[in-house]
Amino acid sequence: MGLRQEIVNRMTSILGANKFIYGGYKSKPTLPYGNYARQESTNVFADNKTYQKINVYILRVVTDSKDFSLEEKVENMFDSLEIPYEAITDEDIKSEKAYCVEWMFSLCE
Repeated sequence: MGLRQEIVNRMTSILGANKFIYGGYKSKPTLPYGNYARQESTNVFADNKTYQKINVYILRVVTDSKDFSLEEKVENMFDSLEIPYEAITDEDIKSEKAYCVEWMFSLCE
């Protein structure tokens, strides 16, 4: 199993069934929920004759209010999988009465 599938499995375990998907939801699910998507990227690196594409992803978790425990679980998941990450959004979305945290991470696939 690849790292991306392991992330999906662990996030599904953290958030619950049908609460974590790739891409977007057709309608707003009940809180909390999450998703991830690949960012367009042309990043590649070379090591003599080996070329490998680097995919950049954004992982998003939406809750009703800031949830330190849930955020810690997500960051512990990245740490245990040895995936470097960066929190890029951490904000209250007043218009949706929700709280959103986003992390950016890269995988060589």
